[in-house]
Amino acid sequence: MGTSWTESDAERARQRLVELAAGLPEVTVQPPSEHGHTAVVLGGRRFAWLTVDHHDDGRLALRVGTTRDEQRELVAADPLRFFVPPYDGAQGWVGMLVDPASDPDWDHAAELLEAAWRRRAPKRAQRALDEARIAHEGDAAPS
Repeated sequence: MGTSWTESDAERARQRLVELAAGLPEVTVQPPSEHGHTAVVLGGRRFAWLTVDHHDDGRLALRVGTTRDEQRELVAADPLRFFVPPYDGAQGWVGMLVDPASDPDWDHAAELLEAAWRRRAPKRAQRALDEARIAHEGDAAPS
């Protein structure tokens, strides 16, 4: 299967993923693997990853751990952008195309990442994120 994206597109998607993950406490973004995939990890467990032509599928995709219900809803609502990935799809993961031709919605990607993170993050990390957001909102309030 051919690809409609370039290595530069993959690098831009990787940078967006790093930016989104940076706001989540206790998260590590691993360097790209030899195949170009980038894992987002919490407590030693991957909850999202950017896949680059995974097993020659031609896709540049963000795969995120979701629930099976959420996976079904996303794929049904937008089958041109979302897909059930082989292997981890059976556990409820969803794939989201992030190549430029697919016009990725990075705000939606951020929501999916945070939801996956919250399913795995310890309560103290979730509190830290929530408190930081409240403090930031207070800083942004007009005087």
